[in-house]
Amino acid sequence: MKNFLFLVGTVFLLFSCNNLPPKEKELRKILNKSLNLDNFETVQQGNTLWSLDELKQNHGYLSVVYLQNSCNPCYPKFIEWQQKMDSINTPNSYTVLFVIKGNSYGEFMTNVLDIEYVEDKYYTIMDPEGKFLANNSDIPRWIIDNSILIDSENKIKMVGAPFATPEMTELFYEVCQKPLK
Repeated sequence: MKNFLFLVGTVFLLFSCNNLPPKEKELRKILNKSLNLDNFETVQQGNTLWSLDELKQNHGYLSVVYLQNSCNPCYPKFIEWQQKMDSINTPNSYTVLFVIKGNSYGEFMTNVLDIEYVEDKYYTIMDPEGKFLANNSDIPRWIIDNSILIDSENKIKMVGAPFATPEMTELFYEVCQKPLK
């Protein structure tokens, strides 16, 4: 009887997975794949430079948020991340890493500050040559645009802002509570 129930359950799972909406299939396919940050060595926090390795040694989980300079919706998104991350209790092993396609951090911040004053509390990589998207071309752009939570091995653990909904916040806590290898 147990074998029969196991077989029925397995068949049900196989058929139900094939009936998933395309976006959910892409999400399931991308989880635990690696996000490529290999072309970047330096990050900045305000005016302070750090190595990416130092950042990863101090923070096992990173929300990677992709933005572009000269992208009007990107500036409010940056502001939202700066403001809303304060609304949830984040573990010490977590931080935010903005990857910004553009030449100048100063120019990006000038455009942000023209909209609203925020203190940049997180880390930034400037990507003038667009290497981030090129190196992660196997990840659908809509997923990259929604932010990606990675672990210490750059494995994708969650897609979306941890503050977006109460369910996302719970998922964020669940993922970040797991011990790092």
